[in-house]
Amino acid sequence: MTDTDGPPRRLGEVVAGLRVRAGLTQRQLADLAGLSLAGLRDVEQGRVVTPRPANLRRLAAALGLSHDEAEDLVELSRRGQPAEQHFRIRVLGPLAVTVNGVEVDPGPARQQALLGLLALTPNVPVSRDALIEAAWGERRHGNTVSLVQTSMSRLRQRLVPKQPGSDRAKVLTASRGRYRLTVTREQLDLLEFRHRAAEARQARKAGDAARACVLFRKALSLWRGEPLANLETTRVQPLVTALVEEWKTLVVDYAETATQIGCYDEVLPELRRLVGDDPLHEVATARLMIALAGSGQQAAALNAFDEVRRRLREELGADPGPELTEAHQRVLRQDVVRADPTGADPVTAHRQLPPDILEFTGREAELSELRAGLPAPTRGDTAAGILVLQGMGGVGKTRLAVHLARQLLAEGRYADVQLYVDLRGHSDQPPADPSTVLDSFLRLLGVAGESVPRTLDERSALYRSLLHGRHAVVLLDNAASEEQVLPLLPAGPTNLAMVTSRRTLALDGSRTVTLEGFPLPDAEALLRRIVGQRVADDPAATRMVVELCGRLPLALTLAARRLQARPAWRFADAAARLRAAGDRLGELAAGSRRVRAVFDLSYRALDPEARRMFRLLGLHPGEDFAAASAAALAGVSPAVGERILDQLADEHLVTSAPAGRYRLHDLLRDYARDLAERDGERACREAVRRVVYWYLHAADAANKPLRKPNEEEVLPSGAGEPPGLPVFPDSASAFDWFRAEQGALTATTALAWEYGLLEAASQLPAVLRNYWERASEWDHWIGGARVALAAARLAGDRTAEARTLNDLGCALSQIGNLEEAVDMLTRACDLRAALGDERRRLGPLLNLAVAVAMSGDLHRAIRHMREVLPLARKVGDVYNEAWLLNNLAHAQALAGMHEEAIGTYRATLALGRDCSADPVGVAQTLGGFGQALLSAGEHDEAIAVLRRACAIYRQENCTAFLLEALATLAAALREIGDEVGVKECEVEAQAIVDGLGPYAYAPVSHAPLP
Repeated sequence: MTDTDGPPRRLGEVVAGLRVRAGLTQRQLADLAGLSLAGLRDVEQGRVVTPRPANLRRLAAALGLSHDEAEDLVELSRRGQPAEQHFRIRVLGPLAVTVNGVEVDPGPARQQALLGLLALTPNVPVSRDALIEAAWGERRHGNTVSLVQTSMSRLRQRLVPKQPGSDRAKVLTASRGRYRLTVTREQLDLLEFRHRAAEARQARKAGDAARACVLFRKALSLWRGEPLANLETTRVQPLVTALVEEWKTLVVDYAETATQIGCYDEVLPELRRLVGDDPLHEVATARLMIALAGSGQQAAALNAFDEVRRRLREELGADPGPELTEAHQRVLRQDVVRADPTGADPVTAHRQLPPDILEFTGREAELSELRAGLPAPTRGDTAAGILVLQGMGGVGKTRLAVHLARQLLAEGRYADVQLYVDLRGHSDQPPADPSTVLDSFLRLLGVAGESVPRTLDERSALYRSLLHGRHAVVLLDNAASEEQVLPLLPAGPTNLAMVTSRRTLALDGSRTVTLEGFPLPDAEALLRRIVGQRVADDPAATRMVVELCGRLPLALTLAARRLQARPAWRFADAAARLRAAGDRLGELAAGSRRVRAVFDLSYRALDPEARRMFRLLGLHPGEDFAAASAAALAGVSPAVGERILDQLADEHLVTSAPAGRYRLHDLLRDYARDLAERDGERACREAVRRVVYWYLHAADAANKPLRKPNEEEVLPSGAGEPPGLPVFPDSASAFDWFRAEQGALTATTALAWEYGLLEAASQLPAVLRNYWERASEWDHWIGGARVALAAARLAGDRTAEARTLNDLGCALSQIGNLEEAVDMLTRACDLRAALGDERRRLGPLLNLAVAVAMSGDLHRAIRHMREVLPLARKVGDVYNEAWLLNNLAHAQALAGMHEEAIGTYRATLALGRDCSADPVGVAQTLGGFGQALLSAGEHDEAIAVLRRACAIYRQENCTAFLLEALATLAAALREIGDEVGVKECEVEAQAIVDGLGPYAYAPVSHAPLP
């Protein structure tokens, strides 16, 4: 590892510099670290360039370095070593594995469980049966032993990637039905945790309470939460339970040691975490009461006692034990020595951080990412750390920043100065002037009023000078712009600036983390911490509340506070109120806090053009959208629409999604729609009409490359096209567009129906039919066709009704709902006859025959098709005749008339239907022909034909048809003994099945006509 801004620094120089900074002589540092003076001199003078990591960590502890700084020191010592693979496993929290500093995926859940269980018993053989029992339980099966062996092999590969000199076998060894994970404490956080705990207890036994506290704190910094918290199969493991108890004991020991020397504030965060996790832990609560009283919070100490006494009586029917009772009496008698305000950590005007909250939950990934951006002087960093937390209002930026700052402070980092300011970037008041903020900061740092410089640049220079060399954290909350923030940033490597903003800020040298809503487990954990048992009483209703709150931390907190204040309410009651409320945002309020008020501040910060676009986005169909459709909604050009959306994204009022798309948070969508409806029904209707007809014409354009020959025109020729429509040069680009817009297109049909746009509601599903059929989206096809049918009937459009009856009948037959399919197709035939449209009557007639065949009456279907054949020839369209012959051949094959079917298929292909004009139709004919050839024993020709069919299906994205063709091809290959080819077919087919959903095996062989 080499510094990017200068030559590499030697380990000895770094150690010497840290010693001088700490004000220690070589002898004093050697004594504190328990090392020889000669050994320390060898390191500082460069005679020893790679000392043992254990000795470096002892030096780091004596120098008061943090865990990360100590690890940086160890890493610095490895610079001169040959390159090798370094892995680290972390089990004290969710399982995490890093190799050479890069996080790697440990593999599937059971593979992770195996690794986790071995890591809980490091360097000790574990029987294979015990591993299987823990990972599979009652679900074990015949090849479980083989799966274990495979998983172990894959774990070796993940932990020690292959390279010259690496020895995977030594990491995970197997012998006589047992497996053993061989690791050092540098490679496993559990071993490091226990080592540091042992050192801390040894220091306490030796009477060095101050050093013991430092070591306790370092041990506890490794604890990220419940061991292997992300693995369901390990949660009930006795090893996990025992390890949690080990952590609890360590916290209690730390608290006892810290309170002996008056370090009450230092231990409060760990005690609060323990009591929060285990409210009935009497010893921990007793220690918490003493620490609270010692830090001047006597009322909080008494409240803690009242709370645990109530819980003990309600949940256990017991009274407080002797430890709690004694602690209570000491607090009442004020028999707790208060911390000395003139000690090493005085409460002064420059300790400005807001308080943390007990129920802070989750954000482990974000905390890890932010910590990775902290400066490390031992690494040669010369600049201040700048952490930027951005995201929409209510997502918890300030809470996370305060929590991280408090964590760092509890670890002994940035203990000299802590500054905080609300910059009012989104507020009822004007944004804070940076010059005024600096005036306040300088006074807090001890500068007399008359000595504060007059200009912004002079104040900024003095501010940075005063913070230089001091361990300082500055929290700049609710920032408005880069210009506001830049003068307030400190400059030294021992300084840290944390900036929160609803806007996207571009600050050089910063690590930026964008916060989104909680994942479900974190949301449920937050509700559990605030509301308690009611979460477990009704998990389904709890999840409903989480989703109705959009997983937004502020909304979840306010909903939880309402439940907390209403003990009779269940989560089902809260969910019902949120679901039924015409004003969901109005329900998300508690006391004076309201989600709507937070959104109002963001909305008012927009210019009029952006406000209008934001309001209208509340009406946009679907969960996400592109700039072109948003521009159509607002009636502006695509370029203007994209510019406004970028502005809204910078304000975190819309979220950028993959492939150039955007989305609104659920609650912001409600908020925007409410604002739009205040503009009046006419304005909303005009906007909806614009976007509905834009989608109708865009979908019609995308349908053109997918259309079958002679397919009915849905939109009248010459219909006025809206501006900004996409262009589709081929079927692949059209299919990609349909796939990206599928959710919005389905929602557009419903929106057209809702606003009474009956023509569009009947037309849109018709132009989507080819995509839905190729993509096997049967549910969307059937749902859209039902809306279209209702719209056509309400509008009195009999032609549209006949077209939709045929489409709906085809879709229903695809999923095997044949009774309703026959009814719909019969109605379509009758209606086409009544309209005198013989040409368009041919399609439903043939589709009806296919549905009859699929219902099992093959001979009736064959007779019906033969009767329809003269009509097809009378029309004089080769395409229609080919379709009829194709389906006739398919029915003959199903009836066992293989020779007749082969002849009919050959006649179909002889008609010379153009593959480029109707590739799917040609592929279906080839697929049926191949099946017939296979049944007749013509294996070689069947394989050649089927390969052609599969190639066309792949090209045209016809997944369900491809699935059936692959099955037939696999059967033909098996007949000639080509097992490799069979396996290839099976692998491809399985991938298709995984993506098709519940109708993967629907009968799809027939060829419906448009």
